[in-house]
Amino acid sequence: MSVLVLVHEFGHFIASKRNGVKVEEFGIGYPPRLWGKQKGETLYSINLLPFGGFVKIAGEGAETESEEKKFLKDSKSFVSKSPKQKMVILSAGILMNFLLAVVLFYVFFLFNGFKTFYIPMIFDHKFKFGREEIYKTVVFDMEDNSAAKQYGINVGDVILKIDGVSINEVTDMRKALSGKAGKTVEIEVLNLNDKTQSNVKTISVVPKTNVAPKSLEEGDSIIGVYLGNAVSINYEKPIERILSGFLYSYDILSYSITAFGKIIGLSVATRDISPISNSVAGPVGVFNVIGSVFKQGGPRLPLVLMDTVGIISLGFAFSNILPIPALDGGRIAFKAYEVITRKKVNVNFESNVHKFGMVVLLVFAVLITLKDLHI
Repeated sequence: MSVLVLVHEFGHFIASKRNGVKVEEFGIGYPPRLWGKQKGETLYSINLLPFGGFVKIAGEGAETESEEKKFLKDSKSFVSKSPKQKMVILSAGILMNFLLAVVLFYVFFLFNGFKTFYIPMIFDHKFKFGREEIYKTVVFDMEDNSAAKQYGINVGDVILKIDGVSINEVTDMRKALSGKAGKTVEIEVLNLNDKTQSNVKTISVVPKTNVAPKSLEEGDSIIGVYLGNAVSINYEKPIERILSGFLYSYDILSYSITAFGKIIGLSVATRDISPISNSVAGPVGVFNVIGSVFKQGGPRLPLVLMDTVGIISLGFAFSNILPIPALDGGRIAFKAYEVITRKKVNVNFESNVHKFGMVVLLVFAVLITLKDLHI
């Protein structure tokens, strides 16, 4: 998370310099300051709190007309620049996060044969680029002390066969397990994240009779697994491979937006906010995701980490481009209004809108953090 913030702020730093705006300080971490060196007009600092970084741009924080007038006298201040230049500076952080995601994805594909890890499918979705491999019997979760977990089936495994019978969907599994409680069955599984023939394994499992999770049919429940659909995208054409970082960014972002829109619709239809709250994560949730990646370990850890950080960086860029007050997108919206109408927005009004937005965001962040901490 700190790297994503630092990359974001570095984008603002570069764009400010390129547009002739004075950068008073570029800091790694947050104060108190541990070390600093003045180079030209900018102080470069390393700070105690290791959470991302910051860039202090001359005149950006002007909140009143009197402050704005003072900075207007300085040709190197943010407020002295045109609305278009301000939009470039404000959007540069978003662009850097997007480019970071693209680079991480491309390196990931270079080492993973230009195919993605499996993508859990909450809703049906057709990806625009690449060739899809659809899996309908992926183990997404397991009950504690389930027969599947005890005998070596893991989250991410695909149920291929049961007693030699091919399993292509959940109903096939229900039929294959019917009447098998207490008897030994041979289950052939494949881990989607290592789809080599040698990784196909056959496990002997004795289904239980006392497991009945509400989310599964009776036939599925006796081995205690939660099944779902997943998709792997293969970029096979030469042009797709060259542009794979961009194409995957588009694919994953379009699916995320579509899925979140359907989640909102579900919450409205059921008058239940829990689907939305369960699909949103704050800093604690992000740390938990990264932590779970490190716990998995193994030789594929670098690939899993690149894929995960790339997705988080992409989400960070998208959330910042939304026209939400206090965020870059909200500030860009005001400057876009000035470009279109050729009328300047009152600085006091804009400042108050951003302050209100910040309060709302802080309250939202606290609620999400409490949710992530299960408080």
